[in-house]
Amino acid sequence: MTKPDPDTQNLFGESGAGTAVLVAEDITAMAQAGRLISREFDDKSLQSTSYDFRIGERAVVGGESNEIDLKKQRLVIEPGSYAGVISMEKVKLPNNVFAQIGSKRKFSYDGLILLTGAVIDPGYEGYLLFGLYNASTKKVVLPMRTKICNVVFHRLSKEVKAVSHDPYLLNGEFPPEFLKQMANAEVLPWAKISEEVRRIQELTTAVLDLKAQYNDVLEPIKTLTRNVDKVNGDVGQLAEQIKSVSNQVSKLDEFSQANARLVNEIAVSVKALAGKTGEQDAELRRLASKVDMYAIFWKVFWGLVLVAAGAALALILRKAFP
Repeated sequence: MTKPDPDTQNLFGESGAGTAVLVAEDITAMAQAGRLISREFDDKSLQSTSYDFRIGERAVVGGESNEIDLKKQRLVIEPGSYAGVISMEKVKLPNNVFAQIGSKRKFSYDGLILLTGAVIDPGYEGYLLFGLYNASTKKVVLPMRTKICNVVFHRLSKEVKAVSHDPYLLNGEFPPEFLKQMANAEVLPWAKISEEVRRIQELTTAVLDLKAQYNDVLEPIKTLTRNVDKVNGDVGQLAEQIKSVSNQVSKLDEFSQANARLVNEIAVSVKALAGKTGEQDAELRRLASKVDMYAIFWKVFWGLVLVAAGAALALILRKAFP
């Protein structure tokens, strides 16, 4: 378990459980005891519930590796450039206090963006390292002791494990890794920024034009979609009709097959009848031949009778009229 910090047990204006924001009286008392702000504490930077940290003696500009001594010259940040600074104040937080960092409103007015973490962990000791980016169209000049950020201190209900210290920031020096990153930082001149902005504006215009063209195409697509939906409905109805016709064709096919069977049966019957008709025709022909023979016989017979009768009549007449 973490041991209580004897230097901070009785420094708060009030005691109690839970997290609480330290007021100006608490910040001053702890700074005088060498805590919270152990070096370069200034009453002018003290607010009712916070403290304004200031730019210290050291700075570095992006794209360069040489440090700038702000005791001799001011920090100049060109448009689109980065810079790094170390705070004037040195921090020494107890194990039951953490701090929150907020940017100054004036910086945003000048187009400066503060690049840093949002929290200082309990037990931290050392100077604060800040990154700055100039997003404006004009260069920014910052002298030493310029207020750079606002810090609010929070008391915890119990002590926690202290964070490890950075040996370089503990002595107010830039860490070598940070200097390396700043030396390799790409400085974007304002002319190039303007070109990028112009390109983005052109791209935005093109996107808006494309959106307008899309809207022009969208309405015909909607109309086509409605027409397709209608065609789909008509196709559905046609499919039902085709199904009905198919059923009727199936029934007609069955009827045709039945008719075909009936026609085959009739053909067989007709063939059989034709055979019988042929037999009857032959019989009739045979009978006709016989009838013809009898007719000739009777004709001859009656002819002979008539001849005999004529001869008898002639004989009678001769006798009657000698």
